[in-house]
Amino acid sequence: MNVIPTNEQENRNVVPFYRSGDYFFHRGIIAYRKNHLKRAVKLFERAVQLTDQEPVFHVQLAAVLSEMGQYDRSNEILTQVLADHGDVQSECYFFMANNFAYLGLFEKANEAAKRYMVLTPGGEFYKDAEDLLELLQVEREEAEEDGEVWGDLDLSADEYIIEHDRARTLLKKGKPEDALPILQKIMEDHPTCWSAQNHLAEALFRLGDESAFELCLSVLEKDAGNLFALCNLAVFHSRSGKEAEAKPYIEAIKRIYPLDIEHHMKVAKVLGAIGDYEQVVNRLLRVEPYLLEREPDLFHCLAVAYYHLDQKDKAMFYWKRAERLGNEDAGACLKTDQNGKLSSEDVLYLLW
Repeated sequence: MNVIPTNEQENRNVVPFYRSGDYFFHRGIIAYRKNHLKRAVKLFERAVQLTDQEPVFHVQLAAVLSEMGQYDRSNEILTQVLADHGDVQSECYFFMANNFAYLGLFEKANEAAKRYMVLTPGGEFYKDAEDLLELLQVEREEAEEDGEVWGDLDLSADEYIIEHDRARTLLKKGKPEDALPILQKIMEDHPTCWSAQNHLAEALFRLGDESAFELCLSVLEKDAGNLFALCNLAVFHSRSGKEAEAKPYIEAIKRIYPLDIEHHMKVAKVLGAIGDYEQVVNRLLRVEPYLLEREPDLFHCLAVAYYHLDQKDKAMFYWKRAERLGNEDAGACLKTDQNGKLSSEDVLYLLW
């Protein structure tokens, strides 16, 4: 005789879908397809927490982190997937190859790409791996023509790149105290790495250490016109209420229109932080929209600029775009406006 379970018995046997990682994984896929990368990461992280043994969840999380420029964290996840599941998850090697290439670790990128191709002949990413190897070969040939050493022969250089990226991530997360010792070590080992010194100056300033100013001036003495040192001094003096001291640095960066898109957006952010809103609009409207969507903080910066230029409708438009992409500052401005309490004093763009 078949026993039909009671409702109470049924309820004990059914596992709600939202408690499994599948629910959050599929939500993450939807967010990813809409290019809401930060939200996608949060959803994939939840999926991983609930269903830790599903390698696909980990790999997808790593892939999105890579798109956001978090190459080290992405590789950490992929390495763990390979450790737990073996070479059956061969696509991990392809994603790691791309991450290594972005980090400038070309020999490691080369090895990982070839490993993927050996394990998965004709696989989904096989043609992409071939293209990557071709690009790496071009890098090798150009380096040889310039008399440079190609690849990852200097282990300390590899470690420096990885550590510097880790320090930048800590700064973005609002942890300058954790980034400080990493950057100080890099400065000791690589005294001509101006980028690390500029990040060190930022960490020092955020921790209230006045030596940040001296460090930036030292960089400019050794590397005249260093863009990030100029940006730092413009922001440091402005944040300290020293408008006269800030002016020459502000004027200097206003004359610079970098060809590198990352530097171009950096200058726009700095100009937003110091309140030169016409310059912000002028510069950010030159950037392709899809690049702005990768960094929704730029939409917030643009909205702040439009608000102070008395173009409130455009400000609201860009705040809504930024909020949809996960920018909390934009969400706060929209909420305050809904309550009728938004004022010019509240509308600021802060680098950190």
